[in-house]
Amino acid sequence: MFKLKNFRGSCWVNTCLQAFYRIPEVQERYSSKNFQHENTIDECLHRIWVTKGEDGLKDFFSAVRTETMPAGNDIGDTHELFQYLCDKLPFLDKLCRFKTADNIVCKHCSKKQVKEDSVIEYSISGDKDRSPIGECILKSVTPYDIQDWKCEDCKKSGCTKQQLIGSFPKVMIFHRTSIQDATIDYSSILVLNSRKYALLSVSCFNGGHWWSYGRNMPPGSSWFRLDDQMIIDHGPKQFPLSPKMRMLIYYRLEN
Repeated sequence: MFKLKNFRGSCWVNTCLQAFYRIPEVQERYSSKNFQHENTIDECLHRIWVTKGEDGLKDFFSAVRTETMPAGNDIGDTHELFQYLCDKLPFLDKLCRFKTADNIVCKHCSKKQVKEDSVIEYSISGDKDRSPIGECILKSVTPYDIQDWKCEDCKKSGCTKQQLIGSFPKVMIFHRTSIQDATIDYSSILVLNSRKYALLSVSCFNGGHWWSYGRNMPPGSSWFRLDDQMIIDHGPKQFPLSPKMRMLIYYRLEN
């Protein structure tokens, strides 16, 4: 764990980096210098890691800065930056990407359509305060009716649509989409279709400032609050359950 300086509202960048550096494959990559030297972002991330945040951060801002993501100049979104890193770092995309599908069934002729896709994060929302994450995931894969859908075969309106998870990545990213009232209670261990995942990182946002909680593998290691240049060791038993959670990173424990 190491501190990161805040340059002109760069807490969201620091929070993304602290979440990114909790992933075991990331730690191994930069500790062993096994990175793409011609990839500026990869090189900056390596430099930040080996110098414990003393070098490379400003160059990283320049490498990732866009009009909608003004790293080093203004406030931004941790989850959007993590998506951007997946786009620019093939090894990270491979760790996080998984298959999904929309299963659509006509309510009249039972014609079925399956629309497959792949994504690097899974969106969840709660419908009540302190919704358990398991209930949120179950709600997201529960079939629901769409009345204004029209069948190509029978020409009648109405279908049932269900979202399916087709594969389970090494790194599972959850993004909380509803941030007004309903909060989500997440857990340190999550089981998805018999796959066991351990929580590595919690990214939080209170409307004006980003920070994170993180731990290193294996499960049972100490939790830390990582807030720019402030690092607090909470020990292994003080679980960081925050109503301000915006992004979760889970790590699959079995192959």
